[in-house]
Amino acid sequence: MNERELDEAVAEAEKIAREAAKVVLEGYRMPIDVRKKGEIDLVTDYDVRSEDLIRGRLALQHLNQRIQEYARAVRTGQIVPNFVHGHPYFGISIALCKGLDPVAGVIFAPALDVMWKGRKGGGAFRNETPCRVSEAVDMRQALCATGFPYDRHTTKDDNLREWSAFIQRTVGIRRCGAAAVDLAMVADGTYEVFWEQKIQTWDMAAGALFVNEAGGFAGDYTGEPLDMKRGRILATNAGLKDAAVALITEARKGMDYWSTPPDTI
Repeated sequence: MNERELDEAVAEAEKIAREAAKVVLEGYRMPIDVRKKGEIDLVTDYDVRSEDLIRGRLALQHLNQRIQEYARAVRTGQIVPNFVHGHPYFGISIALCKGLDPVAGVIFAPALDVMWKGRKGGGAFRNETPCRVSEAVDMRQALCATGFPYDRHTTKDDNLREWSAFIQRTVGIRRCGAAAVDLAMVADGTYEVFWEQKIQTWDMAAGALFVNEAGGFAGDYTGEPLDMKRGRILATNAGLKDAAVALITEARKGMDYWSTPPDTI
């Protein structure tokens, strides 16, 4: 796909995300039925309907044929459990990938009315303003974000050691519960560092692209390139990459286990 086709993909994805957001916002801060997929993994009719809409609209777009021939589409209505509790920090993320290499995407936070979008080689944007990662070079200046896995009640690999390492060396850590939005906020310079594990491809595909396009690093905990099949990501700027990798390595020293990748890629 050439640059024009990727720009078309972004424009179409933005339209689809905004349409899906209208479905989601019908139930925002309203009484809704909630079902459980797991102990703390929730699902509502609104995220199911929004994802069905995204699937359907992609199928109708002329781009869809090229997606099937060239790449894979990654999408989600990443809206619960924040959505269930009326928390505004949730988003709809759509990415176009060549294999598992994201090349175009959008992330829309409808309750915040913020749209991030971008494509490989074309930069990333927040509400039409170009994104640039933070220029901080001292971890003591870093505002960080992370999340905890759904199996944190039963696993040893629960991110608490990493949390402890970062909270002692940084300005602070935010844990708002939407990995896609967290990554977008690294890209636009709001956060200096984001890390998380045991997350799905659609949680990180578009956001990882935006971080890289904004001049940052989105890769593995070890500082190596991102492998989304591993289910973990570290995102930061060039000035803090080594320090962030060192903190994670220190926190995980002596551990004889690593995060188990999600079942769905």
